[in-house]
Amino acid sequence: MEKRALLAVIISLIILVFYQQFFAPSAPETVKEKPTPEKAQGKTQPVEKVTPSSTAVPPGETITTQAGKDIIVDTPLYTAIFDTRGARLKNWEVKKYADKIGQGAKTIDLATETLSKGYPFGLEITEANFPFSPDSVFQVNVDTLKLGPRQSKGELLFTWNSPEGLQVSQQIIFYADSYRMDLNLQMANLSSRPLEGRPVFVWSGKIDTASGSGGVMGCIPGSGGSSGPAVPPFTALVKKELHEVELNDLKDEKRFSQDVQWGGFQNIYFLAALIPQKSEGTELIMKKVSETAADLRMGGPKASLPPQTQFTQSYAMYLGPKDLDILKSFGSDLDRALDFGWFDVVAKPMRYVMKFFYKYTGNYGLAIILLTIIIKILFWYPTHISYKSMKEMKKLQPEMAKLKEKFRDDKEKLNKEMMDLYRRYKVNPMSGCLPIAIQMPIFFALYKVLLYSIEIRHAPFYWWIQDLSAHDPYYISPILMGVSMFIQQWMTPTTGDPTQAKMMLIMPVVFTFMFLSFPTGLVIYWLFNNLLSIGQQIYINKHSK
Repeated sequence: MEKRALLAVIISLIILVFYQQFFAPSAPETVKEKPTPEKAQGKTQPVEKVTPSSTAVPPGETITTQAGKDIIVDTPLYTAIFDTRGARLKNWEVKKYADKIGQGAKTIDLATETLSKGYPFGLEITEANFPFSPDSVFQVNVDTLKLGPRQSKGELLFTWNSPEGLQVSQQIIFYADSYRMDLNLQMANLSSRPLEGRPVFVWSGKIDTASGSGGVMGCIPGSGGSSGPAVPPFTALVKKELHEVELNDLKDEKRFSQDVQWGGFQNIYFLAALIPQKSEGTELIMKKVSETAADLRMGGPKASLPPQTQFTQSYAMYLGPKDLDILKSFGSDLDRALDFGWFDVVAKPMRYVMKFFYKYTGNYGLAIILLTIIIKILFWYPTHISYKSMKEMKKLQPEMAKLKEKFRDDKEKLNKEMMDLYRRYKVNPMSGCLPIAIQMPIFFALYKVLLYSIEIRHAPFYWWIQDLSAHDPYYISPILMGVSMFIQQWMTPTTGDPTQAKMMLIMPVVFTFMFLSFPTGLVIYWLFNNLLSIGQQIYINKHSK
């Protein structure tokens, strides 16, 4: 039984590495959307003094052949560039995050041009009885917008007029201290005939299939390289349930038509999510364009516009890091996008404890060590009982040897007598597995935290360790971990079973090879946990009779 348990632990860790490598999908102020009072969300209203902008394209003028121009929005958190052709997002460079460490590092652009058809995010109008092209050139109120301490909020107003008398306006509101932008779309019928159409916002992305089974979204880079863990490119919260969808799971498209809270593209560290102001009538479509490209579309109800009426829809959009604190402050349950799987209930508290220690140490490596000490204190008593039980097991070795000799031809009788012996002396035959077994939930939860928490990304420790989320480039820490584990196993009492003794000595070798590719932060946790366990074992040996 004990051998099978030890083998199960080893197999579990091997499966974890194999699964992650080959199959794993691997606090700004919240500003609520406030639609203009006279514009009811998703409903037609009479036009009240709606006239073409002074800079709008006059009716009848050809607009699809004009060249667009760049409109720059600069804030302390990001620099965004919009193209007046289609009022599309062209670039969104986050200033606090780089694609790598050291020379040649570049800020990450969450909206790079990935498809030959154009930029990733923009407006389409489908089911329309009037012509509208995504290449239509809009007029805009300003050429540049700079936000900061003096101006914390600003807007761009894109306007387009069709020859048929339709005016399309996109008001985009930006905030200096947030990765949020609010989108207020208005369609106004200035003609004498009915117009109708369904506005849809589209994010087009290129999927990097080289990084895993589902790949990391190409238009949101910065996951740490193609060899890193991958997450499904599509993510959505529908009916309060989180959905993560791989590109390979889409035969053509997947639709969500009820209670859509938000939907977006993601990779391991960043998220582009569109949040409707009202989920009623909102439809989310995940569409496979090719083996390496996909669209995510979100639209509200179809607009039916009698003459001299207008129609509005409002959305919020998040373009930033999957930082749990930032996502939580955003609202709309966007923090659900950072999902640690089965170990979420353990992983998130561990992350908060690490961040608490980081406030005082300024180093996530030291925060991990302090977390290790706290965990060791919490598990001190059960580990202490386990070590004492193993020492008692060692005292039973002579009697166990006699039973094995006496019942060597009767395995069933031998097992019964052995269990009676354990009960008589009140020892647990599984005690040798307990020190490792009780650490498994903590181990897997910390593994998730170190892989998927953006705070750990590119976080340095000391000396040669410059990224706690990456493996040790010189393999020094996993070797030290293996040595410490060997010493711990050598000091641990055994039951006298030669097979078990060999397995216990082989485990440090197996663990060392597995930890070569693990995040250095996880290796540091296991190394210091071993050192504390060695100290505990010395204490027990010194004070036990």
